[in-house]
Amino acid sequence: MDIDTPATAATAHTAIEPIRTEAGTLKREIGHEVESAVQREGNEAERVVKKIKVEIDGGVVKQEEDGRRKGVAPIKAEYLVHRSESRSTATPMPMPIVHDDAAEAASHPHTTKPIDGRDRPGNAGGKKKKERGQNKGRKFQFSHDAIQLCPHLSQSPSTDKPLPCQRIGAGGITAEETGERENGKGGGVNGCTFEHDIRKYLKEGKKTDLDGICPVWAVRGECPTAGWRCRWLNSHLRTLDNGEMELVVDEDRKIAFLQHLNSTGKGEEAKAVEYGTSEILNEVHMKHKIVLRKNKFEYPISTPYLSYIETQMEEIPPVTADASVENLATYVEARFPIHEKRPLYISPDKPILAPLTTTGNLPFRRLCTQLGAGLTYSEMAMSLPLLQGQKSEWALLRAHASEVPSFGAQICAMKPWQAVKATEAITKLIPSRSMNLIDLNCGCPIDMVYRSGGGSALLDQHGKLFKMLKGMAYVSGETPITCKIRMGTKDATPSAKKLLKKLWSAGDVSAVTLHGRSRQQRYTREADWGYIAECAALIEGLKKEGNMEVDTAGWKEGHDLPQATVSSTVDSTGEGKLGRSMHFIGNGDVYSHHDYYAHLTAAPALSSVMVARGALIKPWIFEEIEKKQYLDKSGSDRLEYVRDFVRMGLETWGADEFGVGTTRRFLLEWLSFTCRYVPVGVLECLPPKIQDRPPVWRGRDDREGMLASGDCKDWLKISEMFLGKAPDGFVFVPKHKSNAHGAEEGEAEG
Repeated sequence: MDIDTPATAATAHTAIEPIRTEAGTLKREIGHEVESAVQREGNEAERVVKKIKVEIDGGVVKQEEDGRRKGVAPIKAEYLVHRSESRSTATPMPMPIVHDDAAEAASHPHTTKPIDGRDRPGNAGGKKKKERGQNKGRKFQFSHDAIQLCPHLSQSPSTDKPLPCQRIGAGGITAEETGERENGKGGGVNGCTFEHDIRKYLKEGKKTDLDGICPVWAVRGECPTAGWRCRWLNSHLRTLDNGEMELVVDEDRKIAFLQHLNSTGKGEEAKAVEYGTSEILNEVHMKHKIVLRKNKFEYPISTPYLSYIETQMEEIPPVTADASVENLATYVEARFPIHEKRPLYISPDKPILAPLTTTGNLPFRRLCTQLGAGLTYSEMAMSLPLLQGQKSEWALLRAHASEVPSFGAQICAMKPWQAVKATEAITKLIPSRSMNLIDLNCGCPIDMVYRSGGGSALLDQHGKLFKMLKGMAYVSGETPITCKIRMGTKDATPSAKKLLKKLWSAGDVSAVTLHGRSRQQRYTREADWGYIAECAALIEGLKKEGNMEVDTAGWKEGHDLPQATVSSTVDSTGEGKLGRSMHFIGNGDVYSHHDYYAHLTAAPALSSVMVARGALIKPWIFEEIEKKQYLDKSGSDRLEYVRDFVRMGLETWGADEFGVGTTRRFLLEWLSFTCRYVPVGVLECLPPKIQDRPPVWRGRDDREGMLASGDCKDWLKISEMFLGKAPDGFVFVPKHKSNAHGAEEGEAEG
């Protein structure tokens, strides 16, 4: 066939023409998409680098929000890292948006998310799923010495002059009964299973010392928590000519440390150091825990109260004067009136550190107190384990001398009898001078607590809640009772105002803290400070109404009524007012001094403001509040805070093998929060927001870049700067999977 004929050419042209048309259309569409993408990229970059105008009007900072991307920290253009640049000078990963359930409680151990095709093993061809959410059922590994030295011998002055073992022996409580039997190979002296030969322990049981000087000894001149078991023993050990080894005490360092404590107003701590007593307060003796375990602890106040509410208080009605008089007539021993409680000194110049589970440990609270926190709380302790005598739960209530007298314990209970008996046990076993208040958690949103009837579940069960609070107020003696609540359980139906009115009328609590979120909201979105201000105004109105109604004669006759309590407020003339009083504290998203004072200005009826995650991210927020200015902490400054935390951790848990491992674990937990901090010198505009997460950015130096890393491997490197190399087999599983970049199954290994 001849293909050059006109007929053949026309046929070929007809066949090719649709292909050309389709190709042209496709080309135009691709060009349009590319042009749109370039335009979008340009607009995005313009919004990122645009500076927000800030105006000062009457002392109040106003912002134009149209230039600030919601949820994204406004990093200056010179610190942003573009894809074409090397990541070596940048933070290893942009900070993920995570839920902060870790800040107040653990997640439910049995809740698991449903898996899809990308989760199933062997799905090599499927799309890789991004790691997110929480690592469930984390496990922590701690190492021990091969042979464990008896703790009572650890402070022996020398190897040839060991101190006597103080364990109770034959005829008393043995190590098996106390539950303190360890895996150490001991001589069995007086029932003690630990080693009592110091030389044998040093030769066969103790691990090789770490390099450097003991952080505790370097500051205090002695190592009171570890002694012979210290991992830096060589730094304070001296060998005599006769071969005897003795611990070294540097008197000059010790005197300088005491002088420093006295000069900074830490008299209680200085007394403890000077007289050789423990700086850790609220230690409960093991014999009391054993009695609790055997269910032989006596509750002389709780028992009749619980019997009373079981028989006559099926459901607590609204409190009225007549009803209270009737109750007083039927119940022989009246409960402890709230006005006879020890007064609480809460004011705007005393910022409060919130109770924080895991991260709110004793060393972290010490650090915050050192930086200006006016009131601290223990980690949330569960009532039932307390009543069962669990050592780990009672350890949560320990306080440092520097926290006293502004220290409170927070408990969580599912049943009224748990709350009432736990309160009586605490007040009987812990001196009131080192326990300023007891707080009932009514806001924990975690499923494990909520489904069991505790925490935020109490917001919908007012009858049970008031049985708890009335019983706690009755059995606590002079110790005030407080509670921490949320706006409600559902976003659409806040119920805090209704509850606050009832709390005011009942008069059982001395203070209420309101977190400006619902249980459903957990820690997402911003806290509703407008609602907190409305609640503060409500409390202020109730106070004024109560002060107008009370007269001296009427109060004298009816002072036992719960709604006629003595006020601790002071009027403008400086004279105290006779009437009802209840401190009201706001909580939620406080990340700077600007937030703190802005909330106090918007709600002048607030007694104070509580700081939670803001303190975890930057503990010096209390210093900012005191100085009323932003503090641009460098990487070196922040590492000094890490050094202080490590020293305080070793003083709390010991400088031995177990104490070093415990300090390392809690340091890593804290670094998972403080890595979110973006220095104010790097931000394009102020104030910073706690919910904002930065894009990939470079630090101003290597230290700042490492501290800002979201990779748990970098956190482990920071810990090794102060605690030596992590032992073989040490594993840290971060709370959130998104922090486990490149680590197998989300673990950082030593």
